[in-house]
Amino acid sequence: MSLDVAEIVIRRDSERDIKFRGLEVFLDGTFIVDLFFNTTYRINVLPGEHTVKVSNHLYKKSVKVNVQNGETVNLLAGNNFTLLGGLMVSALGIGPYRVFLSEVDSP
Repeated sequence: MSLDVAEIVIRRDSERDIKFRGLEVFLDGTFIVDLFFNTTYRINVLPGEHTVKVSNHLYKKSVKVNVQNGETVNLLAGNNFTLLGGLMVSALGIGPYRVFLSEVDSP
């Protein structure tokens, strides 16, 4: 008898990431890890639909993924500046930023 297992991989290595402020990662409403820049987290899950949420305490983003037995779903997460945030950083050295989270092809 084989066990049903799938994998969700959450990466934080995007060039558009501002590379600071950690992200809290939640799977189906349960906290699982603090994700910092240039790190990857892998979690085995049962096949089916799951909700992954990332939050930097100011903003949050969620995605629903449906993983099949033996499948790996890859997600890319991070913090990035809004257009206004980028202008404010240029002028003031600080500005608002948002969270991003999306399903991507394997690296």
